[in-house]
Amino acid sequence: MYQETTTWESRTYEYHNKYVRNYRAIGVLWAILTVCFVIINIVVFVQPQWIGDTGSIDAAGYGHFGLYRHCALRSNEALVCSGGIDNWDTILSPAFKAATAFIGLSALFILLCICCFLLFFFLRAYYVFYICGTIQALSVLCMFLGCVIYPAGWDHLIVYNVCKGGLYDAGVCQIRWAFILAIIGIFDILFLCILAFVLALKYPKALPTYYKSETMTKSEMNGYHYDTASDKKSNMAINPVMMMPPPPHEADRYSEYSHRSDPARSRRLDPHHKGRSDFQL
Repeated sequence: MYQETTTWESRTYEYHNKYVRNYRAIGVLWAILTVCFVIINIVVFVQPQWIGDTGSIDAAGYGHFGLYRHCALRSNEALVCSGGIDNWDTILSPAFKAATAFIGLSALFILLCICCFLLFFFLRAYYVFYICGTIQALSVLCMFLGCVIYPAGWDHLIVYNVCKGGLYDAGVCQIRWAFILAIIGIFDILFLCILAFVLALKYPKALPTYYKSETMTKSEMNGYHYDTASDKKSNMAINPVMMMPPPPHEADRYSEYSHRSDPARSRRLDPHHKGRSDFQL
């Protein structure tokens, strides 16, 4: 029985250690993917490659457009880029301005999430995962709104001259890699947000001390543990003792006095037996 209990405790301890290792590995993967999303968010924010011409003969000109920056071919066949984040008047349409604001907020939120990694040194891990998961939820919301609102600005005159499209219609232009990367980023940060909450809920609890020690207290063997001073005496550490059965050759051993005496042996040992046996009337 003691051997079975010891085996169960050792397996529980090994399973707990394996669970903790896997939990930490997934947490590290979550942090790495979060850093990757920061790079994706910053790249799609600054690159003017959200939509652009395909080189088709139907296009009235050549150019490509981003959130706040756009590049178009002028009459002297030079590709001129204009627009800046420091001057909102240079942004083409209100839809482009709103998309720029939401994508920028998404980048700020995810940078704040990276800064919250320092809280791992001061708080329990599940608190940090809850905080980062909430921030990532706000980031994915802003990224989604930016991607949805951006096509509403395709009816601007400059965009129309290049793409011949309209509201939510790219015309002869095509979606370029920055817009595609932003859409991929939405699913990336949504997955990271869900994973952060799962890690917070599945935080491994510490095992009781008797799983880590070779000795256990009397109260721990009974299923409970007291920490008060009045129970110190009953909490003395004891080591379980296993009773061993006797060896096979000793199992049927009896006392010499428990057997019936041998008559012949008794006569040999009794010095008066001969005289008694020879006496006749």
